[in-house]
Amino acid sequence: MSLARKAIVSTAWTSGLNYIGLAVGFVVGIYRDNFLQPAEYGVYSYGIALVDILFIITAFSFNISIVQAPKEDDELYSTGFVLTTILIVVMLFLSGVAAYFLSLRGTVEIKVYAFLVLAAFSSLNLYAMLFSAYLEKQLEYSKIAKVNFLSLLAFPLVSVWLVLEGWGAWALVLGQGSAFTISFIGLYIVSRYPISFRWSATRAKWFLQMGWKLLFSRGLEVLFVRYGNLVTEAMLGTAQQGIYARSLKYWELAPQTVAPAVVTVALPTYSKLQEDNDKLAEAYSLVLFFLTRVLMPFVLVFGLIPHLFVRIIGEQWMGAVPVLRILAIGALLSPMFENMKVLLYSRGRPGDVLKVRVYQLAVFIPAMYFLVKYFGVSGAGLAVVIALAIGVAGTWVKARKIISVRWRTIMLPPILAAAGSVGMYSIYAPRFLQMNVIADFLINAIYVSAVFGIILLALEHRTLKKKYIYLRMTMRKEPGEK
Repeated sequence: MSLARKAIVSTAWTSGLNYIGLAVGFVVGIYRDNFLQPAEYGVYSYGIALVDILFIITAFSFNISIVQAPKEDDELYSTGFVLTTILIVVMLFLSGVAAYFLSLRGTVEIKVYAFLVLAAFSSLNLYAMLFSAYLEKQLEYSKIAKVNFLSLLAFPLVSVWLVLEGWGAWALVLGQGSAFTISFIGLYIVSRYPISFRWSATRAKWFLQMGWKLLFSRGLEVLFVRYGNLVTEAMLGTAQQGIYARSLKYWELAPQTVAPAVVTVALPTYSKLQEDNDKLAEAYSLVLFFLTRVLMPFVLVFGLIPHLFVRIIGEQWMGAVPVLRILAIGALLSPMFENMKVLLYSRGRPGDVLKVRVYQLAVFIPAMYFLVKYFGVSGAGLAVVIALAIGVAGTWVKARKIISVRWRTIMLPPILAAAGSVGMYSIYAPRFLQMNVIADFLINAIYVSAVFGIILLALEHRTLKKKYIYLRMTMRKEPGEK
């Protein structure tokens, strides 16, 4: 099977099951949030934020090093397993120390315990990431997709059951723990990872040299994602922090829909093409072409009708409306940034990502504080969008030194179609139907997306036909292939 076909098949597997899992999680999550209070979600998201920040040291990312490694042998996998085991022991110890100091500061008891439980389950996830990397190296994404699908279902199903049983914040904590557990057990079984404690000093040195670069770039990434939780918690309280965190989770639905193509499949694919700039540019352009067209409807829905969506999950969440509206453009910026990062990682240039992250955080850290101070939870969303825009601009400068991409051809049609959709919605919006809240949201969302699709089809029907023909030809079996 050709690399192009294998990448497309892998994307189809990961995307297909990912979409089903996200759809189930989305629907179940909406139902669950009707019975959940922002402060309860705030306890869970505070614990996750602390775990992620404490686990910055795990940004050594041995899994990424395995995928990117040009040479594959048993010592690569055994040394990676030993290093991961050492890292887990260190993280569990540090979690206990952190919990002790939180108690001394008078942190509410439930927050301390939630943090410890999440830390324990997150340690298991480090092994799961290693097992997944072993499969990614061979582009065996159907196996990964099946396990990830079960993991995606676990969180919403377990958490909604426990919320209905009155478990509150613990429902979310244990729901997340069940997802990590299923991922760990499932990937261990299907990957058949060659677990061994065989040690190679040469391999360990290579892992750490690569890891130090990833530590800073991915560590800064964690600060970028979780810093807002700590600021809103400290300045606005647990309830407002919960609204901010839940807004981010709903917003992240858009980037997650393209994550299989943008990150999961893209990294090993780009890595295999790293010596051929022309083919690398072709692969990157194809990913960028589709992600912009898939995500623009999310941008329109978040930007135009977030109030209709929030009405579905309950009046207690109405504070999320301005946050979602501000985050709308970030639904496109975030995957663009992630895809450029993956491109740089695939070329063994995490240092470039690090530089961009430093620029981002130099603006983001003070911006988050001052914008939250003057604009409340909406300011937190604005700080995220500003930082993402800086990230896209910075990685674009780095990426164009590697490959040549026809940015105007790729970006202009969906932008024009989106502008036309906004114009049509401002002239006529189907709000007069006044049906139940779910129907009102769905009708308006379909209307906005359909107008966008019609305009886009009129603008580039020939280009879309060419892309379809390319994908169809690529998917054809080669002579002698079963």
